[in-house]
Amino acid sequence: MMVKNLLESHLGEYHTISGDDSVAKGLNQMSAYGTAALIVMDGDLPKGIFTERDFVRCHILFPNKGADDVLIKDVMTTQLVVAEPTDRVEDAMGMMIKAGIRHLPVVGEKKIIGLIGLEDLVKVHVGALTQELHYLKDYISDLQDAAND
Repeated sequence: MMVKNLLESHLGEYHTISGDDSVAKGLNQMSAYGTAALIVMDGDLPKGIFTERDFVRCHILFPNKGADDVLIKDVMTTQLVVAEPTDRVEDAMGMMIKAGIRHLPVVGEKKIIGLIGLEDLVKVHVGALTQELHYLKDYISDLQDAAND
């Protein structure tokens, strides 16, 4: 399965925020959207990603400031690791594991077209492995039945 198949199945929805917005606003958006990551945009260009982990870093970098007083751009992750729609799900999982990240923006035609989470990829991968297991069990059962005839 390819990453584009995840996007077609309505996984990969993403939300954005400006780097000039406060961490508090980012947290409110994440709560409202039920997501753990926001793409940080400057106009039409992605500048980074703000995740729950970046919020934790906010407390370390700015221990005497509240979330209202820290800007997203001061704590966001700026080195984006991205997938393309034609990447295989297994390859996207590998990218995320290698980079130690849980959210992977999907870029097509030089723009963000989706955001997938490690949990999304694991669910799809486990589903595919489960199907393969059932197929192999049926195949072995058929072979055993044929041998007994």
